[in-house]
Amino acid sequence: MYLGIDFGTKKIGLAVGKDIPYDLATLPNRPDVFEKILKLVQQEKIERIVIGMPVFASGDQGSLSAEVEKFAQKLKTVTKLPIHFEPENLTTQTALDLLKEEGATPDEIENKVDQTAARLILEQYIANEEDASQEAL
Repeated sequence: MYLGIDFGTKKIGLAVGKDIPYDLATLPNRPDVFEKILKLVQQEKIERIVIGMPVFASGDQGSLSAEVEKFAQKLKTVTKLPIHFEPENLTTQTALDLLKEEGATPDEIENKVDQTAARLILEQYIANEEDASQEAL
C-alpha cells in the first residue's frame, strides 16, 4: 500500500492505495501529525509515501516546496519509509471541482478537499509509476 499526502500549512490530506487509491483522512498540521501518520502507516501497512510537490506550469517549484521537503525529511525519520515526490499543480482546485460535481455540501467539501487532493496525487503517481523517478528521500 502507498500513502498519498497533500501537504498544507494548516491541513494535510491523506489517501491510501496501490491500484485504486481512496481518501483516508484530513489531519490538522500540528506537531503531533507525525505520530498520527505513523499510526496510520502501521495500520494500513504502508510501504511507500508519495507527497505532492507544488510546481508551476513552467516546471519551477512553488513557494511551498521548501516546507514540503522539510516535512518529508521529518516524516522519513519517523516512518523509515521511502518518500517519493509527485509533481502536483492545481490538485486542490481539481478536488474542489470533483466534490462539487458529486453534489457535496459545503461542509463535506471543507472536510474532504485535502484528502481528495491526496488521492489525485496518488492516482497520478500510480499512473506514472513505470516512469516514476527514483526515491526522493
